[in-house]
Amino acid sequence: MREHLVNLALKLVGCPYIWGGANPWIGFDCSGFIIWLYQVFGLLPSGDWTAHGLSGWFLHRSAKANQNPSAGDLVFYGPAPTHLTHVMLALGGGLVVGASGGDHTTTTAEEARRRGAQVKVKPIGYRNDLQFALSPGFPGE
Repeated sequence: MREHLVNLALKLVGCPYIWGGANPWIGFDCSGFIIWLYQVFGLLPSGDWTAHGLSGWFLHRSAKANQNPSAGDLVFYGPAPTHLTHVMLALGGGLVVGASGGDHTTTTAEEARRRGAQVKVKPIGYRNDLQFALSPGFPGE
């Protein structure tokens, strides 16, 4: 399942970052990207999740913190472990993929293009506020 999740995520590279976006037809924000991917594979119930809410939901369900994230794990960023503001999908090999480069003012595809805000692959340490990664526990693991 991890391989399929990562392959689908990589097909979305270049999709615009749109604040509040949660599908590939409009665009994604960081949590919308993760929500959509995980729901496609039945790993997350419907809901309006933030990065912080996603971490809490998975931690409550016995997700394991992981210092060396594997492909498909969630990587969380923010000023403190209790204040998470960004989430990406680990690809393995020190890389993550996710919607980034925008903020609450990035509400159109034109603005996203102007800012270079889109789904992209980055090194896991591209931000200096990396907090932790979670292995949510995939079926069969």
